[in-house]
Amino acid sequence: MKRLYILIIPAIIIIAGFFYYCVDPNKSMLMPKCPLKLMTGYQCPSCGAQRAIHAFLHGNFYEAIAYNFFFIIAIPFLLITAYAVFMRARKNPSKLTIKLYDFTTNRYTLLAYVFLFFIWWIIRNLIGC
Repeated sequence: MKRLYILIIPAIIIIAGFFYYCVDPNKSMLMPKCPLKLMTGYQCPSCGAQRAIHAFLHGNFYEAIAYNFFFIIAIPFLLITAYAVFMRARKNPSKLTIKLYDFTTNRYTLLAYVFLFFIWWIIRNLIGC
């Protein structure tokens, strides 16, 4: 089962990346809109993430940050976590991989990430980013 995850998860990430590269969320009806924003007018912490990913994959880093500033924290953290989990599942992972895995899956690291996520949610609705 673990071997299956090692193959499926990277494939899903690649397919999703290709999809977000090809489909512009600003122009496509395929992309779902945020239900929280539609119902309340408030932005959730992830509002703009689809547009940010599309802009990021096209090399428009400032545009990606403008869509969702939390992107600066989220993408590197999620990529490092995915790498560490993927590499940790292999035979004889390196010490760096084990340290990265331990750091990214550490209770305090995850709590800090969630805390920043909610702080971003509050700030973006107070100042309207």
